[in-house]
Amino acid sequence: MTGFRFLHLADLHLETSFGGRASTRERLRRAALKALENAVDYAIEHELHAVLAAGDLYDDPILSLQTEFAIQRQLQRLDEARIWFLAVCGNHDPGGPRHRSTRLGLETDAAGARRERVHVFRERDPQPVTLTDAAGRPVAVVVGAGHPSDAESENLAANFPALATELPLVGLLHTHVESTPAASQHDRYAPSGQRDFERDEYSYWALGHIHTRQCAVPGRPVHYPGNLQGRNPRETGEKGGLVVECVAGAAAEPTFVCFAPVRWERVRMDRLAEFATPHALVARLAEAIAELRTRSDELIVRIELAGETPLAPQLRRSADREALAEELETATGVLEVQLRDAGVMRPIDRDALRGSPSAIARALDLIERARGDDALLDELAPAELASAVDPADRSAYLRELLADLPEELIERSFETDSR
Repeated sequence: MTGFRFLHLADLHLETSFGGRASTRERLRRAALKALENAVDYAIEHELHAVLAAGDLYDDPILSLQTEFAIQRQLQRLDEARIWFLAVCGNHDPGGPRHRSTRLGLETDAAGARRERVHVFRERDPQPVTLTDAAGRPVAVVVGAGHPSDAESENLAANFPALATELPLVGLLHTHVESTPAASQHDRYAPSGQRDFERDEYSYWALGHIHTRQCAVPGRPVHYPGNLQGRNPRETGEKGGLVVECVAGAAAEPTFVCFAPVRWERVRMDRLAEFATPHALVARLAEAIAELRTRSDELIVRIELAGETPLAPQLRRSADREALAEELETATGVLEVQLRDAGVMRPIDRDALRGSPSAIARALDLIERARGDDALLDELAPAELASAVDPADRSAYLRELLADLPEELIERSFETDSR
């Protein structure tokens, strides 16, 4: 049996319009290009047969010359090392004649000569390509299908053929496998289901589109590698590609390799009462960031603060949060810290408040009585609010509105000029 060793990448999204500070945006743009370079370094160093890119090579159809040159430079390196590069077009880099993918000309070098080991699948009809090793011996058949438009609605996976071959057979596709975790966070392009991949003749399915690394079909060699470089606070953790070694007639099991030089992480801290001073809070947050440092990569950390704290007035002010973030960056050396108010509150003895002779205590008592008295509920509700729903549902609707009102009333009553 002939073995086939390759690197599975997806969703590079080069030229992404990143958020955050200008310096961070520039660092992330360079990090995405460096992640691609790291992946090519790995393929060359380990003498792999191929690099397979499962769609969305770039994010925006208007590419800078720097990005174009970077892509071409890495393809030239692979070509010179006699390593294949196969890519399918996705919804961000569709392959139709009016789209950027065709004009980019990945299959030719700077002099216009054709690269024999570069192939881009632009059509929705699956096509097989036989791959050879550096000596010209056949090592695998890769079947790929691309998105001709940026809103492909057809199930492309359903059309993949059952080929009879003694070589490892690999499917390459950008698809929305509907039953996978995190699928709801992505647009439904080229939708497919688990049953489309229940084919024993395929040793591996190299998929793209879902940015969470995972096996898309339990018990089957159907995998998303996740995107190559995290782009925002939702895309946390190490990012990279999957190294795969497969033989004909057997399911392949991939191994993750990290290529991204910048890592996003999120920290939620909701036990803030013990920190009486900003310095104490910064010290604890610095410890939390230190716990994230498992590698030498750069970090961007989003910290979400919630719960009762005497520091609530400061933590609600954006200028004070920025000052705390800058202090944390200095203390930890991370690329950027983003502090977010996820519901900080002043410490208040709510039981004592309800029993006090105050206007707020009267208001809370009134809310509590209204929850069990429909007549009082109708009397208190503004006419335009009470008439906004069907009379049969009005009481339930008004009680639902009251659910969070006591806490909001307490908080607003003790709110200082903190915004």
